[in-house]
Amino acid sequence: MIDFPSKLNIANKNNFKKLHYERTLCYFRRELYEHIIKNEESVYFELDLFFKKHLKNENEHIQKMVDKVIKELNQLGWKCKTSFGNTALFIYSTENPPINCYEDGF
Repeated sequence: MIDFPSKLNIANKNNFKKLHYERTLCYFRRELYEHIIKNEESVYFELDLFFKKHLKNENEHIQKMVDKVIKELNQLGWKCKTSFGNTALFIYSTENPPINCYEDGF
């Protein structure tokens, strides 16, 4: 970042929660993208680690983000399942999820 974005202006401070959500969603998409292109489909994305770092205990935002990215990935042809108590996200292209995916869903 060369300069601070103009959105950081004090006059905009009432919108910071919305900006934080939007920014975190961008980070989430970026990390999922990196995960998909560098891992086998049997390797799950660790939702709990990502959200502990970015959203702490904002469970309603976590649910909303996961639902949103799953819908977007489905539109791209991917299938998705959460597993391990909703702490893992499997993203796969086959009819059936990887054998290490224990479906518990959001």
